[in-house]
Formats: sequence, structure tokens, C-alpha cells
Amino acid sequence: MEDNPVLAYDTLDFLKEIGAEPVGPALDLRSGLELARRTVLDAALLDTNLGNGELVWPLAETLRQHNVPVIFISAECTRKYFPEAFQAFTCLEKPASNDEILDELTAALAA
Repeated sequence: MEDNPVLAYDTLDFLKEIGAEPVGPALDLRSGLELARRTVLDAALLDTNLGNGELVWPLAETLRQHNVPVIFISAECTRKYFPEAFQAFTCLEKPASNDEILDELTAALAA
């Protein structure tokens, strides 16, 4: 989930290149919640701040409850902004490299 369409589609292209079957992107919270409701996900890449005051925490909580590994990719990875339930989750600073994303996805899926 990423509110910046350029970053969202760049990440989507990268995921396809490595053989993943991405769904989305979801550009807002409503779309993200809808995708999570109707799709079985192996992992999720989420921006924390979706613009217009919208934060990703309701979607992250839904995914956490369904044991979907979540990796945050954000311009703001300062833990003081993260709810307690997500303090231990991985957060990659934007712009995250494709290698960083691949490493974290590989680790999350192996766990």
C-alpha cells in the first residue's frame, strides 16, 4: 500500500520481475482494506502515512490478526509514531532499494 502512484507501480514492477504475484497496489486505506478482505496475502508492503491524514494502522492490524507478514516502507520509521503492536515490525526508510525489499520479503516469508 502506497499513496504515491509512481513508487507503488515501481514496486509492483519489481515484484513481478522477481516472480511474485502482487495484488494492488492500493493507493488509499479503503482500497487496502478491501484487498485484504477479498484476497489471501502472503505478505504486505505498507506505507505508514497515506496522505490526507490517513494512517495505515487499521489495515496493518487486520493483516496482523490474519498472520500476514507486514513490512513498512515509510519516510518516517521513527518508532515513536508506531502503535505498540507494531514496534517490532520491520520499517524500511524511503526510498527503499529493491535489494532491501527483497531481503525483507525473503526473511518474512521464511519465518
